[in-house]
Amino acid sequence: MAPLRIPLGRRPKISPTLHGILNLLRLLPQVNRTKAVLGAIGVLVASVLPVAVAVVTGALIGSIGPTLDAGLSSPAGRHTFVLLALAGGLVMVQQTLAPVLTTLGETLGREVDRELQQRVMAAVGRPEGTAHLTDPRVLDALRVVRGLGMTETDRPSQAVGALAVVLPAWLRAVAAAATLVAFHWWVGLLWLLAWPLVVHFMQREYFRVGRVGFAGSGSLRQAEYLRDVVLTRPAAKEVRLWGLLDWLVERFEQAWREATEPVWRERKPRVRVVVGATGTVTVVNLVSYAALAWAAVHQDIGLGAVAVYAQALALANNYTAFDDNNAYLSFAGAAVPQVLSLDASLSEDSGTPAVRIAELPARFPAGQISFTGVRFRYPGTDREALRGVDLDIAAGHSLAIVGDNGAGKSSLVKLLCGLHTPSAGLIRVDGHDLADLDQTVWRGRIGVLFQDFARYHLTVAENIGMGAPRHADDRDRLREAAHRAGALPLIEELPNGWDTVLSPEYTNGTDLSGGQWQRIALARALFAVDAGARVLILDEPTAALDVRAEAEIYERFLELTAGLTTILISHRFSTVRRAERIVVLERGVVVEDGGHDELLARRGRYATMFDLQAARFVEAAAGAEADHGIQATAEAGHA
Repeated sequence: MAPLRIPLGRRPKISPTLHGILNLLRLLPQVNRTKAVLGAIGVLVASVLPVAVAVVTGALIGSIGPTLDAGLSSPAGRHTFVLLALAGGLVMVQQTLAPVLTTLGETLGREVDRELQQRVMAAVGRPEGTAHLTDPRVLDALRVVRGLGMTETDRPSQAVGALAVVLPAWLRAVAAAATLVAFHWWVGLLWLLAWPLVVHFMQREYFRVGRVGFAGSGSLRQAEYLRDVVLTRPAAKEVRLWGLLDWLVERFEQAWREATEPVWRERKPRVRVVVGATGTVTVVNLVSYAALAWAAVHQDIGLGAVAVYAQALALANNYTAFDDNNAYLSFAGAAVPQVLSLDASLSEDSGTPAVRIAELPARFPAGQISFTGVRFRYPGTDREALRGVDLDIAAGHSLAIVGDNGAGKSSLVKLLCGLHTPSAGLIRVDGHDLADLDQTVWRGRIGVLFQDFARYHLTVAENIGMGAPRHADDRDRLREAAHRAGALPLIEELPNGWDTVLSPEYTNGTDLSGGQWQRIALARALFAVDAGARVLILDEPTAALDVRAEAEIYERFLELTAGLTTILISHRFSTVRRAERIVVLERGVVVEDGGHDELLARRGRYATMFDLQAARFVEAAAGAEADHGIQATAEAGHA
């Protein structure tokens, strides 16, 4: 399982904007084939209609003279009425189609946003590890697709809506130029060459702005975080208690400006590009209208032809490369390929073996879990969290891991869960390399209570059922797990029992104390055990419990872990001493290994930590006893 490499931001071999547009066009049928087909038909019709109106209007004007000579009732008069009705019908269709096409583009754009969000959700959850969730390039791409950004111009939906406007304009300009070829081939050729050049250079300018905006995603993420600190509940007490509001608002504004000021500076296209583009269009217009006027004055073309070519020139000029819609397309050229490459990159796992072990025995693991020379450092850091760990864990027995903060205890657990891969060394389970096991199947054999467990804004039943989603509807099994964790009385007292949402941010929802949440998280781990997990990992399982609840868990520790391979991480030696075996980690290396009494007798690192903690308890007990004596003396004196 090699570390993922995220090759974001590659430069395409074609025009960046065209690259973004092609990506969008390929995506549309996958999102909604019907709407994509209707949109394509609508774009073609919207492109042809104005030119058709121009041609019919020209024919109508040209027919007026013969009609006046022959009379309204003559064939020429009837032909004029037909042309008039046709022109009116075409105009009505044209006026009706425009808002329909705009609405279709907007609705399809929203579906594209949703599709990309779903793709990225699946892609982010697909890698077996979690290292990519700390990769700034991944997080910057996620900000675009998440739809939570404070600038909307890089939203894919904006680009889809722009396509419904820009594509017909592009095609109308081409059709108008083709019409002008019938007037003078070189006039049509001038327009066919001029507009693509103008569009290319203007789109390149917009793309440059889009890249600058995407480069500011890191600062925007920080600004969004500071905004959410103020607007959401977790930090609300500290924000008020410490008077942080003004400081946070100031930092928010600073981060916001760091992200947006480069975009503001680059927002306006460079003067030489604008002057060159507008100058080119002006010169082509002057030449075209001069040629048309010369032909009309010298009667080289009739009145109807003048009308057709004049409208063709107007249509060619109606297209603009300087509006917001063109900017949205260019921003999409910077943003959408980033998001799609994120999906593609996270879908790759070059280190995955061709064949993995997907079927495991019911009592797997039955032998032992072995760490051999395991070294590990977190991505983006130089310090090794584990520096050559050699450790055998016997299946069906309990092991406690102790050590100071930063000793590598949680890192070892993450490696065992397959959330990270070792930098060196091997982890074997019953003789199988952990990398050769199907990670989904292996994780089904693990029940874990992390120290920083998740607190889902879902119902109690869903919070516990997360431990084994395939059994989440089994209410009896949920009740048994809650009972074993000591959470059942708490659940039965909640307003809606098992259906209570554990968040006060929802109607009829409620929050829990830290200790109550820890019971729910412990029930989640035990629910996984009831569903077939054979390895139980408890990382500080009683850290938030009160003394009585902690003592209750201690008394039931052997019952809760009977027959399981149990790995316990704790700073509380009253819990640790109940494990059959204890190892001490120090600076990423196992320095001691043995039972509680054995390690105390050695008078090494474990004994030192135990004595320090015991001394604190003795001092606390002595203080409590002294306070009780003083109170008793005072009461006796009062009596």
